[in-house]
Amino acid sequence: MMMPLIRYMIANYTRSYRYFAPVAFMLISVVFIYAYRPNPIMDSYAVTAALLFIGSAWLGMNFLNHDQGRQAVLLIVQSGSAGRYYIGQYLAIILIVMMFSLFAVGYPIAANMFDKPITMSELVIGYSAHAVLSMLGASLSMYFQSGWMENQGRAAGLLLLVMIVSLAGQSVGNQLPEAASLVRYLLPPVWLVMDMMVNAPVRGQAVQILAILYAWLYSLVLLAVYVWCALRRDAAVPAQKGG
Repeated sequence: MMMPLIRYMIANYTRSYRYFAPVAFMLISVVFIYAYRPNPIMDSYAVTAALLFIGSAWLGMNFLNHDQGRQAVLLIVQSGSAGRYYIGQYLAIILIVMMFSLFAVGYPIAANMFDKPITMSELVIGYSAHAVLSMLGASLSMYFQSGWMENQGRAAGLLLLVMIVSLAGQSVGNQLPEAASLVRYLLPPVWLVMDMMVNAPVRGQAVQILAILYAWLYSLVLLAVYVWCALRRDAAVPAQKGG
């Protein structure tokens, strides 16, 4: 039942042409980064992964704002439960942004833009980083949709602020007292994945895997909290009307 729902959501979204701006941003950004050759592999991947994080958050917010109102109610009924509908929304966004992760990783290889042949380890870590940061951007976007924040100008500003702090987590931690420096690990770990990629030769494979796993778990926690809050809010609406 989930796949027909996801296919419908994606088809409905692509018919609206609302996707054009975030998709153009991701495609043009990746091509621009590789405008000149040669490029260092992991440093370049760190930049494009960060750009995909931004683009995925933008696309996610755009996607969720498109799927509102009476149509959402009908889809919830057809999917069988509100929880399944919310997870379907998320998976639809993830499927879209994963395609751009493949493009961001594969384009420089196909165009021979790197300064040396890429190893299998670099390819796996590079794609995993792009995928997990895209997932993280999608997870964050769910909290800033119009169903949660009516003032979309304010929502966009707050999302931008969260993205900036997420990218600058290392600097934020360095500005805090040593006793409070661990606070940075509560921020969305975009900075952690980027640091792992930029310093890949000295970090070691275990640290790289842990950084990616942490970002993945962070994204899943954001999704779980979102679904829990959305279901509680949905349950409260009939109660308020009945009262």
